[in-house]
Amino acid sequence: MSEQIGAVLIFAGLLAATVGFFWLVGRGLATLFGRREARALLVPLALLGGGLVLGATPFAYQRAYRAIVGFGERERVIDGERAITLTDWDRDDYSLLAERTDTVILELGNPDVSDETLKLLLAMPQLRELTLNDSAITDAGLATLARLPALEALRIARTRVTAEGLERFLESPPEKIRMIDVSGNGIPTKILRAWKNAAPEGEERRYVN
Repeated sequence: MSEQIGAVLIFAGLLAATVGFFWLVGRGLATLFGRREARALLVPLALLGGGLVLGATPFAYQRAYRAIVGFGERERVIDGERAITLTDWDRDDYSLLAERTDTVILELGNPDVSDETLKLLLAMPQLRELTLNDSAITDAGLATLARLPALEALRIARTRVTAEGLERFLESPPEKIRMIDVSGNGIPTKILRAWKNAAPEGEERRYVN
């Protein structure tokens, strides 16, 4: 259900419920003073009830969709690890990600994925591999990614990340990050080489540029 349809249903439901309420009050008073029979209340009651049901439909649909449909075949749990692949997804609502707190592998390589979208990932303390290729993320999004404690592999090829932003990110990156792909962003190799060479003894770091 689109946001536009949902908004129309909510507005129509509220309007019908409001009319039904005032109609019910008017007829209720008339019934109380003996001017009408009790059955005269049936129509405004039906309008009020129908309006409430209509207005609640978008919310019920959303809850049912999240509970039943989810991400469908794009979501897998293998050996206890949740993997979600939303690259080339045909929807634009990523809010369901906030409920998948145990996600370990996530692919979000879509043009509509923005810095704001990345805030949903902060609820994923186990996120280990993240792909954001061809997305609209910027240097501001990297500040959010730096707060992912379990992140080991990051792919941000062909995004809006700049050399300055990446350099700041690599100064205080996620503690466990070992691989980063920034190909297509025009990042000077010296920035990545400095990060790789700064690895502690016994730790291997890799990059793609």
